Amino acid sequence: MIDLKLNAQHDLLFKDNKLVIVEGINQKAQQIKVVLLTFLGEWFLDTTIGLPYFDEILTKNPDSTRIQAIFRKKIMGVVGVKAVERLSLEFHRKERTLVVSFSVRTNEGSIQDRIEVKRNG
Repeated sequence: MIDLKLNAQHDLLFKDNKLVIVEGINQKAQQIKVVLLTFLGEWFLDTTIGLPYFDEILTKNPDSTRIQAIFRKKIMGVVGVKAVERLSLEFHRKERTLVVSFSVRTNEGSIQDRIEVKRNG
């Protein structure tokens, strides 16, 4: 599969005034990252898409077991993902952030990555 490549700020990447395409293992890694960074209700065309960051994840007393299950389910929902081999959560309450590190096996190969989600306000 191919997709439009996103830059570090998650905006479309342009090179020489042309959109950049991403494919293969890099496309799969980007797709997983997009899934994990989407907040439930964020996309106005389908408010059922996303993770329940405000309701269940970035809360005062997060349930780590439940949150692990949520992340595993979302990652496994990405087409081509065969297994979640490692998943770790680091809650930083003072900064109101969550760091998710993961390793997955896909049709294209293995992916190791991490994302950071911050709750503002």
